[in-house]
Amino acid sequence: MKTADIQKIAVIGAGDMGHGIAEIALLAGYKVSLRDIRSDIVEQGVKRLTESLEKLLKKEKISKEQYDRITKDLLYSTVDLEEAVKESDLVIEAAPEILDLKKEIFSDTDRLCPKETILATNTSTMSITEISLATKRPDKVLGLHFFNPVVLMKLVEVIKGDHTSEETMETTYNFCVRTGKIPVRVEKDIPGFIVNRVQAPSGALLGAIVDHGIAEPEEIDALFRKLGKPMGPFELNDFTGLDISFDARNYFAQAISPDLAPFKLMKAKVEAGEYGKKTGRGFYDWSKGRPEIDLSKATEKVDPKDILAVQINEATKLIEWGVATVEDIDKAIVNGTGNKKGPMEEAQQFDPEDLVSRLERLSREFNKKIFEPTGMIREGKYINGQD
Repeated sequence: MKTADIQKIAVIGAGDMGHGIAEIALLAGYKVSLRDIRSDIVEQGVKRLTESLEKLLKKEKISKEQYDRITKDLLYSTVDLEEAVKESDLVIEAAPEILDLKKEIFSDTDRLCPKETILATNTSTMSITEISLATKRPDKVLGLHFFNPVVLMKLVEVIKGDHTSEETMETTYNFCVRTGKIPVRVEKDIPGFIVNRVQAPSGALLGAIVDHGIAEPEEIDALFRKLGKPMGPFELNDFTGLDISFDARNYFAQAISPDLAPFKLMKAKVEAGEYGKKTGRGFYDWSKGRPEIDLSKATEKVDPKDILAVQINEATKLIEWGVATVEDIDKAIVNGTGNKKGPMEEAQQFDPEDLVSRLERLSREFNKKIFEPTGMIREGKYINGQD
């Protein structure tokens, strides 16, 4: 299938990610079937999608004609999986991060949709290859990892499973371009892909800093805010949901290294049912709206260069393994996180000997092997983007 052959999209899951993916496809002129397991979930997804379109209309970013065409002609919603996928050219699954659930959806979709249909998962962590084996078309299965909020975030990671064909990769890459996104190719199916994988060690480092009593979450968030970030890492975790981050860290702990397991404070919060914004309390109290971060509490006990160092180190692993190019890693981080520079561009500010000693110190201090410097770091091959 070629990109021009894609006319009808089915989005499976009408939650935060699903209705956003549906919206960007609709805005690009595609017909979209939005499906979920219950009518109230579907209705809520359609409502949120429509409200977003109304904001765009009010800001004159879309015309009344475009709004009417989307809501009256292009968008279809249903709870019937067969109805959603039977004429689809591309199916994008955006169900919860439960592997068995995704495999069931892919198995059923494979049976119900046309043989040439491409099947994509929006998973942020899970194996594309394992999901693809639930179908009889693993060559037509890949990852399309969008970022939240989908309408605003430009990045899409286009992830190749072990059996994904080059035609499938090219077709969906160009589809993403047509929806106004900035796609990057992920050439090997590894846990976390690019953005979440590169950021995983820094999350582990910050968690260890808290657990060791070096600094409190608010002190760290205040530091990040002073450095120009709109939101610190702990507030961001609260905003997106500690339960989601907890599950992702547990998956990483099993799939990559125990060093990436949830830290003690996060585990305690989740076990207490304090998931952040969605429950009113997490690392912060959200009962009265967004928490006030006291910027005067910004810690001097955390070196921002340590956080950069472990991200750079992880990025070099992806380069060594052939997961992505230097350019695509930096493009992914800039467009997926809002950072002004990617890790490999940031790496140019580090003296090679300092970066090695910094990583070795962090590995010893927190007893985490994932911080040990790679061969690329030890040999200084990251300088000037060498790979």
